[in-house]
Amino acid sequence: MSLLQFINVIILLFEAIFYYIPNIWIVFGLVMWEGLLGGGAYVNTFFRMSSEISKADREASLGIATMADSIGIALAGWLSMPVHNAICKLPQPKRLGS
Repeated sequence: MSLLQFINVIILLFEAIFYYIPNIWIVFGLVMWEGLLGGGAYVNTFFRMSSEISKADREASLGIATMADSIGIALAGWLSMPVHNAICKLPQPKRLGS
């Protein structure tokens, strides 16, 4: 699932730079797909932790995984700000057919 999420990141990054997707509904579909992949990865991770880790270590492991997930989301949000500014400073490409 992580590989599919990374492919989505590349597709949407190049869309933000080059404007090659002809319809906004395709982008909406990709964003929905990304949400489903993220949710599936999240659920799968916590299911496997709850079934594969011993009861003695489970509570601490779930807490650490939850904190790491939140820290990752916060870092991604902070990283997105300079990336957004860098993309906005690029010259806008011409749309095909324009």
